[in-house]
Amino acid sequence: MSNTVGSLEVPMILRARKRLYLSLTERQREILIGCVLGDAYISKLGKIRIEHSLKQCEYLAWKFSKLKTLCYRALPRNVIHKYKGKSYESSFFQLRQYFRKWRSIFYCNGQKIFPKNLILSPLSVAIWYMDDGCWTGKKFVISTESFKGEYLIYLQNVLKKQFGLETNVSKNGKLTILKVSHLVFIDLISPHIIPSMSYKLPNPVTTFPVVVPEGASSNMLANTLAPESINT
Repeated sequence: MSNTVGSLEVPMILRARKRLYLSLTERQREILIGCVLGDAYISKLGKIRIEHSLKQCEYLAWKFSKLKTLCYRALPRNVIHKYKGKSYESSFFQLRQYFRKWRSIFYCNGQKIFPKNLILSPLSVAIWYMDDGCWTGKKFVISTESFKGEYLIYLQNVLKKQFGLETNVSKNGKLTILKVSHLVFIDLISPHIIPSMSYKLPNPVTTFPVVVPEGASSNMLANTLAPESINT
């Protein structure tokens, strides 16, 4: 990784109000940065909501197992959304109301942004990719439509400076990892891709094998959330 002097460091010690603090581990921070760049939402009050469709229940369970010390006591629960006459069922959990500082970093005028000089880790990039990325059969694409203008430039600069990744942003706002960087990208994220999300990698990965993270579970949601099977 390149020199990150002058880069943005997202805080690990958070305060909700006087004498009430929340401390994140480094791994939790890296996971959360990837979540926030991806599908997670930070409310104005500082709650982080993490939600996925039931098809990705194992992925949601894995996230919960890593972040449960930051969450409310309730286990992930299902919710039904209705859109254009159709119903969509998903599952979600929420992190406690300590993340106002994070909202000030990742949002501007209510719009999610990519902060300038944000420090990323391979784990953060892998989480972000599992949330919003796909392998089309020919290229890696990440949905970055929510980032506008200069924030897309910040995003590309960080990926280039910190990991040497060459990228392109299409007219529809999606980020593509250029072919010259495919092997670098695979090497970067594959150790952190959980089994249920391995379909987002080329099959087979001919140069860099997919390395399953130690302790990752491929059980269904109910089994993964059982106290004896949760890995922290």
